[in-house]
Amino acid sequence: MATLLDEAMSKAVGALGVTALTAELRVRFRRPVPSGQEVAVHGWVLDRRRRRITVEAAVIGGDGAECAHGWGTFLATSNAAGPPEKGTGRL
Repeated sequence: MATLLDEAMSKAVGALGVTALTAELRVRFRRPVPSGQEVAVHGWVLDRRRRRITVEAAVIGGDGAECAHGWGTFLATSNAAGPPEKGTGRL
């Protein structure tokens, strides 16, 4: 489940056109998912401040109930973070 959530969040960040790495991942398991059961996975971006991107994702079972929820922080790689702030020389 954690891998599914991380991948969904990664795809949401990628949709911004940003290359980023997972810095932090928190998962809440809400109910079991039997092996072989079809699920839907959704990820979305909440906020972006400089290099830090805050995201969430959810795994939804066939009956529409949430099976797991994830919160993550991604860090844009330096080549994708844009120009340094004027006058600081920092990203």
